[in-house]
Amino acid sequence: MTRYAVRTATSADAAGISRLMAERADLLESRDPRLRLPRSPATVRPGLVAVDPAGAVRAHVVPVASEVAEDDEMLAFAAPRSTTWRDLAFADGEALHAVAVAARRTGTADDVLWPTADDAAPFVAAGLGALFAYALRPPGPLAPGPAAVVRRAEPADTDTLTALHVEEIAFHEAHGGHIRVVPGLEPAFRARLARLWSGDRPEDGASLLHVLEIDGEVAGMCESMLTVVPDDGTARPLCPGRYGYLNSVSVTAAHRGRGWGRTLTTAVLDTFAAYDVAGCTLWFSHANPVASRFWPRLGFRPLWTSYERRE
Repeated sequence: MTRYAVRTATSADAAGISRLMAERADLLESRDPRLRLPRSPATVRPGLVAVDPAGAVRAHVVPVASEVAEDDEMLAFAAPRSTTWRDLAFADGEALHAVAVAARRTGTADDVLWPTADDAAPFVAAGLGALFAYALRPPGPLAPGPAAVVRRAEPADTDTLTALHVEEIAFHEAHGGHIRVVPGLEPAFRARLARLWSGDRPEDGASLLHVLEIDGEVAGMCESMLTVVPDDGTARPLCPGRYGYLNSVSVTAAHRGRGWGRTLTTAVLDTFAAYDVAGCTLWFSHANPVASRFWPRLGFRPLWTSYERRE
């Protein structure tokens, strides 16, 4: 039983929803100054509210349903069908649980991207787990690893790079079913390589590809990109500015655990420094014990956590 009643939000709830969002935003921004959080709903469609016996809004969520196509590479990381929680705000764990249960759909996963600075316990109590971290590293040099050749990729590297990308996903697959090799993974990667080989620049959205060579053999690769967050007053996961994004970092199994990942990452960060980025970002899986230790050691501090419940 819960003391909260859940119903569809109305225009009369707007002030209460904004107040709840602003209170949570103030709290979390005080814990992590890197955050810039919304203080009113961005979604036009009506959501759900949990109200207490006095009628005060104590939680709000807009459930948004989506599906990932079978040939989409994002199926490697996402559930086929999910309900994403937008414009979430809550006063306490009980209120969050009330709207979570009301928003739930049979055969559909639940997910929400939420600041890591907040307590995970209410989400766990609502049946969600912390699956992925979106981490940010401020600009600045990284102490190098062992000496090796790190160069830009060439068209002749295409098959080797593709195999490394798939190998990286397969490595994650062994640590749980949240990341898996899917049919759309390789075609999407090859398409990005083709765009790079055609002459497109990172400033135009093309990938950057770095190759790690040890004793003349390819031992790793990193696919990265430039991303720009506009300064238009809209609250987003990152503050306005230009960022480097590390999309895929792979070191062959025979060379893991020897510092080569640091060597590769150092070269990538040095490249992004020339673009005057405000920082570098990446996702890592909490279920992968290697990734969840490696990236924080290199200065990538989790900023957002993807909480999910999968069927």
